[in-house]
Amino acid sequence: MSHTAVLSPPDPAATRATPGGSAPSVARSGRSRRRRSEGLQGWALAAPAAILIALFFVLPFGLTIWMSFFDWPTFGMPAPVGLDNYTGVLSDPKFGEAVLFTVSYTVVASVLGILLSLGLALLVRPKFAGRTAVRALLFAPVTIGFAPAGLLWLSMANARTGVLPDLFAKLGLAPGGTDWFAEPTTTLAVVVVMTIWKTVGLAMLVLITGMDSIPPEVYEAAKLDGARAWTTLTRITLPLIVKPLSLVILLTVTTTFLAFDQFYTMTKGGPDGSTVTVVYYLYNAAFVALNRGYAAAVAVVVVLIMAIISIAQVQLQRGRKAKP
Repeated sequence: MSHTAVLSPPDPAATRATPGGSAPSVARSGRSRRRRSEGLQGWALAAPAAILIALFFVLPFGLTIWMSFFDWPTFGMPAPVGLDNYTGVLSDPKFGEAVLFTVSYTVVASVLGILLSLGLALLVRPKFAGRTAVRALLFAPVTIGFAPAGLLWLSMANARTGVLPDLFAKLGLAPGGTDWFAEPTTTLAVVVVMTIWKTVGLAMLVLITGMDSIPPEVYEAAKLDGARAWTTLTRITLPLIVKPLSLVILLTVTTTFLAFDQFYTMTKGGPDGSTVTVVYYLYNAAFVALNRGYAAAVAVVVVLIMAIISIAQVQLQRGRKAKP
């Protein structure tokens, strides 16, 4: 019987061994290099946006905070005044009046605008003839700036040449030749209507986008269960569009609280300073009174107020999500 060499299978450990180390360590180092490469790519992609934010927000806001601690004259050297600008802002009754008016205007314009945008979204979401044209017409005012929109409505509401007072007089809703900008109530009403007309189209499209993401099967199941329109709205549509609705609320509140252009073009803060917003107050301090340090303190206070409002909105939204 001849003897043949019996070849044993190679040792797996030996085949995995490499001069530079074991295979697991090589794999780990490869994954580590990939993670570092992905991290560098992420930083490279985020760098342009981070630079823009630093140049156009962080740096100007930092300079504004620094200016707020100085008396900053138009001519001459600035002089440090400590917290005097802040105490002056918080103790000025006109600033308090501006905050109260801004809050009232924000509440009225935001609530009415959000409700109207939701109603329009429900009306123009279903398919019907001319739906695209109707949506385009509702969205068209969004493309106009607040300043030209304010001038447009100012001319339409003019007591002598405007079409709106004449139309209301013919309908018997108001006496002919009524000056809508003579009283604070009617002045605020005109500005609120203009603001809603200007902004409702964008909020409507955001809500329509959220509604379109709801699967049709959900509505079909609700219809089979005999759910009515109000039940479908409150139990299905609204809970499933929480995120776009929250975005609409945040954008609407922020836009209305920082209102300036429409009041500058339509009311000039009148009548008798009754429509001065916090941003209008800031404008007067910086470019009318030329008190730059004081205006910087006003800007910091306004940013803090907006931050508190935004944080409160986010916390309320998180509280709703946490509820079972």
